[in-house]
Amino acid sequence: MRFARIAVGLLLALVGLLVAVLAGVAAFWLVGPDNTVDTGEQPLSSAGLAVMTAPDLIDRHGPTLHVTATGAEPVFVGVGQDIDVASYLGGSQYTRIVSYDLPSRIDTQEMKGRPAALTAPGELDWWTLKAAGEGRQSITWPIADGRYDVVVMNADGSPRVDAKVTFGVEVDGLFGTCLMVFGGGLVLLVAGLVLMFAGRRPAPRIPLPITVPVVAPAMPYTPPAPKQPSQVRRTGALAIVLLLGATGCAAVPVRNVSQQVTTKPATTVADGQAVIDKYTEIRGRVSRTNDAELARTIEAGPRLEQTRAGSYIGRKLGTVEDKSGSDSYTDVEIGAPEFPAYPMRFVSTAKLSKDPARGQLGVWERQNAGSPWLLTHAVFPRLEENVPPMEGLRTPTRTDMAKLPLLPQTMSGNLAKYLSEGPASKQAAQFMGSADVTQFLARRAKDAREQPKKEYISAVNDLFRPTGQPTTFIAANGEALVFVNLTERFLQFVEPGNYANWTGGAVSAYSKNVKYYQTLHQDYLHEVALVIPPTGKIRILAIRTQVVGGGGS
Repeated sequence: MRFARIAVGLLLALVGLLVAVLAGVAAFWLVGPDNTVDTGEQPLSSAGLAVMTAPDLIDRHGPTLHVTATGAEPVFVGVGQDIDVASYLGGSQYTRIVSYDLPSRIDTQEMKGRPAALTAPGELDWWTLKAAGEGRQSITWPIADGRYDVVVMNADGSPRVDAKVTFGVEVDGLFGTCLMVFGGGLVLLVAGLVLMFAGRRPAPRIPLPITVPVVAPAMPYTPPAPKQPSQVRRTGALAIVLLLGATGCAAVPVRNVSQQVTTKPATTVADGQAVIDKYTEIRGRVSRTNDAELARTIEAGPRLEQTRAGSYIGRKLGTVEDKSGSDSYTDVEIGAPEFPAYPMRFVSTAKLSKDPARGQLGVWERQNAGSPWLLTHAVFPRLEENVPPMEGLRTPTRTDMAKLPLLPQTMSGNLAKYLSEGPASKQAAQFMGSADVTQFLARRAKDAREQPKKEYISAVNDLFRPTGQPTTFIAANGEALVFVNLTERFLQFVEPGNYANWTGGAVSAYSKNVKYYQTLHQDYLHEVALVIPPTGKIRILAIRTQVVGGGGS
């Protein structure tokens, strides 16, 4: 019985001593009252553009991540979704953190690519959290479920990053848990000692014979090698994991369940509004100065082509589009579909401050995470037009397309025939035009009637053609919101023995007082927004027209 009590006591004492030592190390050295385990200041450098964590490295959520970076140059530190970070750094040279051994060992991998500077990271709007500037820059991020990356860069996006970085993980209640387990270890130690020595009677004294000791040669004492700090810290880190698993006093980090979810909304309402505000300010300068190159920083595609044509005409004819600048948008609504990768698009609707009878309907596109949002399509429908709701707007799937009575590509061709031939065309029955379209067709019909009455014009031909691919979105009500582009050539045939020339109007910016003996032509680019409902006629919301060329033969 006595042997069993001593054995149990010894076991309890050893377990208590081990638990108390590990918990003490964890509580008073690794963690501290702030509940945070950190790596200490680690030198991180890269010959490339950034140092970033691999997307599967942050695979748990719940704790709070603290990142602090300092460098000789202004430094940037940020957290972003992997979709954005991968696009931003795609093709660039950078250093990836592929593994870490809590708390201080970090393994990296060099990723090959271009060393050219990128857009300054602080200017981009998709970061979940960011800080940039001189001296110490810090972020504190409650780790969210999903694929996220931590990025450290030079604040100006230049290569050769050299920074000292501290990573810290804060777990609520961790310090208290360590103290509790430390106290439990002491209790076990005391209980084991009590079992070992309580009730023990002293043994009787027995005279011992006197002996002459034989003195052995003294051996040199070699103390045991001390543990390296990293080994001790690693042991303490392991203790923390065991403590978290053994108690419920601290929140154990939960493994991410959406690690494979690879889509995200194109933008947020706040970021979309900021994009539109910036566009309005720069567009006003373009309108006042006819600066087509400035327009390239805010527009692309057919919208930029129309703006450049308008600026060219303004410079050639000495006119200004709008001396007071661009219109301002109010009551902005954002439709932001989910995308798995770049490019991404979103749609905006708004009211116009200068024209209360109309609204704005535009498509914004970003080619990659390092490029700006650019307006690619813009029309101005009357407010009475039934624009689909922005909430729940999404990109079309095959199932969505199969439910439409007409595919957008086919619809574009039919629209071109309808506008070319007018209400008498076979395709006219498919469309329900807005008041603007009705007025547009009436003007074209009048030109077709009036121009041949001139003695030097024998006939006219008006031909519309679709250009590019339609841009399609599906609204929550199942309707397809489609943006298409059409070219138009209004061709006039000159009577034999006569000549004709352009003398005024926008087309004279391309050809003025030049005699043509066979034909005259005007070229237009049209932006059109339409709605394809699951049933019923296709609604033409608005059409925006710009002269883009002219001349003759």
